[in-house]
Amino acid sequence: MKIFKVIAIPAALAAVIGLAGPAMAQQSLEAKATDQNIKLDGDASEWTNVGGVTVPLTGKGGVATVEIKAAIKGDMIYVLAVWPDASEGKYHKPYKWNESAQSYKKGKEKEDRFAISLKMSGDFSANKLDGRAFEADVWHWKASRSNPGGLAHDKFWKVSAEPFEKAKKFKTKDGKKVYLARKSDAGDRLYKPVKYDAKQGDIMPSYAVNTSAKGSIADVKAKGVWRDGKWYLELARKLDTGHADDAVIPAAGTIEVAIAVFNAVGGKKHSVSETIVLKTHGAGS
Repeated sequence: MKIFKVIAIPAALAAVIGLAGPAMAQQSLEAKATDQNIKLDGDASEWTNVGGVTVPLTGKGGVATVEIKAAIKGDMIYVLAVWPDASEGKYHKPYKWNESAQSYKKGKEKEDRFAISLKMSGDFSANKLDGRAFEADVWHWKASRSNPGGLAHDKFWKVSAEPFEKAKKFKTKDGKKVYLARKSDAGDRLYKPVKYDAKQGDIMPSYAVNTSAKGSIADVKAKGVWRDGKWYLELARKLDTGHADDAVIPAAGTIEVAIAVFNAVGGKKHSVSETIVLKTHGAGS
C-alpha cells in the first residue's frame, strides 16, 4: 500500500491560490499631514519620514509592484510613486531620421506611463471593463507627452452598462456590453502632433508639449525622473479643485483609488492594482 505524504501549505500561499482563508482585505494608503516642503523634482529624499505601501500589480505590463507614498500639506495632496524599469521610455512613437530617404520615419516605441484613478461616483472598480458602472477622475502621467510640461494628463472617465453620447462599446469577459468614455478635462490641449521638414536630430519627438497649459486639464502637477533602473514620480493636486470633472479628496476621510503602470516595452499592455482605500488625515483631523 502506498503512503502519501501530506505537505503543509503556508497560509499566505494558500490564500493566493485560493485553497484557504477569506479574500484578502482591501489595501489602504495613509496620507497624513506634513510640514515638509515637497518639491516636484523626482528626488525622493524629502519622503524619507513619510510612510507608504508596496502595491502589488497584475497584468502583462512587466511591473510587479509599485511603492506609493502620500502626504497632505495645506490644501494640497502629494503622491510619490517609485517602480522598477530597466529602460527609460521617454519617447512615444518618435521620428527617426532615415538618411537614404532624407526624411523622418515614425517609430513604434511607446512611452512609460503611470495612472491613478479616483472614485467620483458609482460602483468603482480598478477594472474598467468588468461591467460595473462608475465615474472616475484619472491622473495619467506620460513620460513623453505630459512630463516635459510638468503635468499629468487629467481625465474624466465614465463607465456604463447603457450607451451614452461619445461612448465606445466594449465587451466584458462574460460577454456583456459596457460603454466607456475617457475625456480630457476642460482646458488647453496638453500636446499635439508635430512634423519636421528638415533634419534636426537623429531622434525627434512626434508630439509638441504645451508647457503653459491652463484649465482643469492642468490641475495635476507632476515630475518623473528615471535613474538607476527606477522611475521616481511625484504628483501634486489640490484636494478640492472646484472643477466638476475632478474628484474631491477629503481632507480627513477616505476615497477609493487604483493604480496602473504602463511599461514602454509592453506597448498597450499594462499592470494594474486592485482597488485601494486612500485614507487622508489633514492638519487638525
